[in-house]
Amino acid sequence: MIKVSTPFSALLHLASAAGLLLLTACAPTVAGPSTALKQQFAQLQQQQNQQAELLAALQQQLNQIQWSGTLPTVEVQPQPAPQEAEMPALKPAVTSAAVSQELAVIADSASSYLEAFSNLAAGRNTAAEAGFTRFLQNYPQHQYSANARYWLASAQTAQGKLPLAASNLRQIISAETGQDKAPAALALLAKIYQQQQLTAEAEEVLEQLRSRYPQSSEAERLAKTTEPQQ
Repeated sequence: MIKVSTPFSALLHLASAAGLLLLTACAPTVAGPSTALKQQFAQLQQQQNQQAELLAALQQQLNQIQWSGTLPTVEVQPQPAPQEAEMPALKPAVTSAAVSQELAVIADSASSYLEAFSNLAAGRNTAAEAGFTRFLQNYPQHQYSANARYWLASAQTAQGKLPLAASNLRQIISAETGQDKAPAALALLAKIYQQQQLTAEAEEVLEQLRSRYPQSSEAERLAKTTEPQQ
């Protein structure tokens, strides 16, 4: 057994997990501010505090690495020694700077999402629309971009911007990623079509919800509302 430096990918993975703590609770399916929405916002604030503590701990580790010029060690199986020309130079300052930049991106994306979500929870739909729009512009490939787009559509629906909201919902439904938000998007899109008195389009969307996501909570609620009265 020999000692080698631990890769920074583990720290990056841990930092990413910290950033996602803030976002995982953002999955309700109502379209505007409500008691449930405000309760989830309170949970987000608590999770943000946990995220801040973990990010601070990671930053402290990075500072120690920069000062010591060494990395933590872990035991691994011996590997054939590479040729001298193939051995990369260890540059802890450069590596820790890259990790610091990654942490900054995580913190900024979480802060941006939380600000937009807090505006939505408080009924400030214009500000929420602007916030979620900025989030999607800055982080178009973010893991929670589908959630952000759904809440963007919710804010637009509350303002009567039904065509814009419908367009965003259709993007969620047709995208290959973020399909966990598709049932909620289908349900909200059906309501928008109903408001526009597009009965055939609304029924087509509801049928997609029934057939594609029969186990979703949205499909279950739909089934209860359409059950014949005894």
